[in-house]
Amino acid sequence: MVATITLSPIVKQLASDYPEYQLRADDVFSWSHHSRTITYINEASPAAIAQLLHETAHAILGHHHYTRDIDLITMERQAWELAVHQLAPRYNITLTMNDGVVQDALDSYRKWLHARSTCPTCSAVGIEIAKHHYRCLHCASNWRVNEARSCELRRYRK
Repeated sequence: MVATITLSPIVKQLASDYPEYQLRADDVFSWSHHSRTITYINEASPAAIAQLLHETAHAILGHHHYTRDIDLITMERQAWELAVHQLAPRYNITLTMNDGVVQDALDSYRKWLHARSTCPTCSAVGIEIAKHHYRCLHCASNWRVNEARSCELRRYRK
């Protein structure tokens, strides 16, 4: 029989240190400002611990919405910096900004932003001119994008 290892010790400590937030095991790592809930995948791995600290950092920072896509990248970086420089040391966890978990997470958002800003007409990079609306710097095409943080990206020419 294989023993199940969980994040219980760190979850209990976070719940004690931050009683204003609910911590709940689920099938994703996320922070909900609306319900003030940090959800986490209950698995024992350095990546899971890092992700849990990252979502806790979003809560501490009060992240709840963004106006432009680039703002989401900024929020992600802020949350990782707080997780690395304040939370990890507080809980005696080794985590750096160069850690593969951190860089893989940041890369996923960089790729997300690049895909959204790529012109569907000529493949040049465009700029976000309004929330979910882009314009190509090369051919002047306009397109809109869906939310697509956890689903397939869609771009619609205007």
